[in-house]
Amino acid sequence: MDVDNDPLDQNLLRQFNCMCTTDKENLVKGLRELIGDQLTESAAVFFLEMNDWNMHRAVGTYFDVNSEGALPSMSLVRDENSENVLQLPPNLRFTKCWEVKNNGRIAWPPGCTLQFNGGDFISVYTSLPTTTLEPGCTMTLCTDFVTPSKPGSYQSKWRMMLPTGTYFGDIIWTLVQVEDNDSFQNELSRQLVESINLGSSEMQNQPDVINPFTPQPNQPPNQDTDQSQNNMESDLL
Repeated sequence: MDVDNDPLDQNLLRQFNCMCTTDKENLVKGLRELIGDQLTESAAVFFLEMNDWNMHRAVGTYFDVNSEGALPSMSLVRDENSENVLQLPPNLRFTKCWEVKNNGRIAWPPGCTLQFNGGDFISVYTSLPTTTLEPGCTMTLCTDFVTPSKPGSYQSKWRMMLPTGTYFGDIIWTLVQVEDNDSFQNELSRQLVESINLGSSEMQNQPDVINPFTPQPNQPPNQDTDQSQNNMESDLL
């Protein structure tokens, strides 16, 4: 990318290009001052290392990655209980998994993370590292949560993030309804009773089982039985 055509402070850029220092801390600081506060220190190191600590090329790579239409894409393919609020007891650790897809035209670069982005922080970790992902491919991401001790409704927002700190792709939500222990036990009992009643109803609706030894209406008499009875009567006479 030709950064000379970008609306940057050209005097500031020339100053950095003319720097004769190999101090990496100064290069990181300079790149952050040039790009802005949105570039984190780790992201600055990432772009400088990618370009052998060349300031000019690092600036170009940054704007190539963050230019319009050049961002990676992510779509949520499958979310466990995505349409239902998870009803759980307090202080329960559980694992949440999502299947995501790179539905864009460029691969995810190294260093992308699934990042907590807002709402209620009820997870064990703030971010989940991912690997590079080629266009059209999917991966499953899992992280652990712990339900709060206080009953109530909680929602946790997550997004994919580039090493530069730029978010991309669909928003991922985790919705939890924390019930007190008594209510949770009552709900489990209710579901158990419903399952038992359902089983009993199914048994009652089954057709009566026919006893093969009971004569049925319109059933022809058993010839063998009639013959045995006649023989018994002859013997008595």
